[in-house]
Amino acid sequence: MLMFIFTAQICFGDTDHRDILAINSLYAALGYPPLPGWLVSGGDPCAEGWQGVQCVNSNITGIILNGANLGGELGENLGAFVSIIQIDLSNNRIGGPIPSNLPLTIKILTLSGNLLTGSIPDSISNLGQMTDLDFSANNLSGPLPPSMANLASLTTLHLQDNHLTGLLDVLQDLPLIALDVENNLFSGPIPSKLLVIPNFR
Repeated sequence: MLMFIFTAQICFGDTDHRDILAINSLYAALGYPPLPGWLVSGGDPCAEGWQGVQCVNSNITGIILNGANLGGELGENLGAFVSIIQIDLSNNRIGGPIPSNLPLTIKILTLSGNLLTGSIPDSISNLGQMTDLDFSANNLSGPLPPSMANLASLTTLHLQDNHLTGLLDVLQDLPLIALDVENNLFSGPIPSKLLVIPNFR
């Protein structure tokens, strides 16, 4: 009987409460758009099949809501997700700044085609597992933070169609195989190491 109870608890599979708090906070920041399954408070995203939410066991591992007519902002609690590895909120109308508190487990972050403003936060350096980053087609400005040099896993970076300024030197030692920085306000010479990237624009 004890073994049966133990097994039932393991298999119950409620979404991790930390992920529930994080997704509730994101939903509020986005302005409570009409997304099937999503709740203002509580809920069980993994068991209830919330639109765009991907899970492994009890943890949210992805939020894919590209072209979902989203507005609002991203808020400051994205970093509360415990195990998320992909966020794709591209081609929406999300404004405001890029949060300084991003999830440390993220590998693919796609925020292209929105209305994001401000600069890329220095805290981006904390995302050591990130391989793909796309901030293209927003209204970002300012120089690239020196801390971007610490993104040791980054292979794909899209920054085109913004208002970014300064030098590209901070990117020259990253393991990039694809880099797009077109249609910005960068200055100075292009580092020779960037010119040999297979897909560089």
